[in-house]
Amino acid sequence: MDVTTQVELPEQGKRSARMTSNAAKYADIIGQPDSVARLRGFVDFYQKNGSTPEHILIIGNEGMGKRTIATAVANELGVALQEVDAAHLEIKGDLTAILTNLRENQVLMIRNVPRLRRTLQELLFKAASEHRLDIVLAEGTRARRTHTIDVRPFTVIGTATKKSDCSPDLLGRFSLVLSLQPYSIEALEQIAESIAAHANLEIDSGARSLIAINSGGCPHQVEVLMQRVARAVKRQRITAEDATQAFAAFGMNLHTNLETTSAGNLEHMSGVDFERLVTALLARMDFRAEMTKATGDGGIDIVAVLDRAITGGKYLFQCKRYAPDNLVGAATVREFYGAVTAERAVKGIFITTSDFTGQAREFAERVGVELIGLAGLQKLLIQFDVGAGPAETQI
Repeated sequence: MDVTTQVELPEQGKRSARMTSNAAKYADIIGQPDSVARLRGFVDFYQKNGSTPEHILIIGNEGMGKRTIATAVANELGVALQEVDAAHLEIKGDLTAILTNLRENQVLMIRNVPRLRRTLQELLFKAASEHRLDIVLAEGTRARRTHTIDVRPFTVIGTATKKSDCSPDLLGRFSLVLSLQPYSIEALEQIAESIAAHANLEIDSGARSLIAINSGGCPHQVEVLMQRVARAVKRQRITAEDATQAFAAFGMNLHTNLETTSAGNLEHMSGVDFERLVTALLARMDFRAEMTKATGDGGIDIVAVLDRAITGGKYLFQCKRYAPDNLVGAATVREFYGAVTAERAVKGIFITTSDFTGQAREFAERVGVELIGLAGLQKLLIQFDVGAGPAETQI
């Protein structure tokens, strides 16, 4: 089964059909390797047992590929994807009509699921567990009469921008929760190439790089930039010069050099230089940041204060300049959390040039420590114009 996924353009309030990226199966998804691996194992488990997969919650900002992942799940299961926005479901009749028309083992994607009314949440998940709907035909002075409608087994894939938007009760409805991570520049370049190929366009490596670097780590923005450039140049092949001239015409503050934030450059920094880089980044973000002494810091490398109402206060940072394959484990994050708790800080943030193990991420999410890996760090360095080397060129 081949399904074309499309990126939603919020400013238009609808989905664009001009440029799309194929994601028919898990193998076609670019980026998000950890989430895809967890998803594959989860769905395969139910398939091997001949049962309908339990419900899945995908967390990530708009344009991060949540629908692409949901589409791939449906395709792997060999079923259609039914999609609806929670904000459009206001009465039981709306949801009842959807549920009664689902096919066997169909995937129902509910966008912005935290916005689904509590009564509709109960109706949805009761129907999923009991495979039936009880419709009240009459009540009041007369005896209450209900009509039962059979509902075929189905899987809910809910989406949310933040996990904190979901109530504990809603979170408990989902057996698998996937938190999408920022995309690497390499993955974004691959996405740009895939979009161009699907639109019968050619794009050279320089143009791909420019679009990826200036996308803010978001596939949706890659799609938007490619649409704007393609409309502007109106040529079959998009070159780096085309992209540069188009971005300049759009009035964009264009980044043209990724060297300053590359994994290799960051990896070869000393630990102290890496802490200095993060301190400079925090200064750009309006923090008053100071590095701690080399010893006796209890796992805290930087103390930063934000002078701002509501979100202001003391923030603590730990910085690990690790090789890409040297992941930060749960024990290290747990030790840092202990130091953050002892200092009564607003929040603890752990930054590394590599990434984190699944157990580390699960622990951090549970206790409220923010984790920033290489991809997220690159995005911040670009966003706030902070370089790990020579200054970036801007237009």
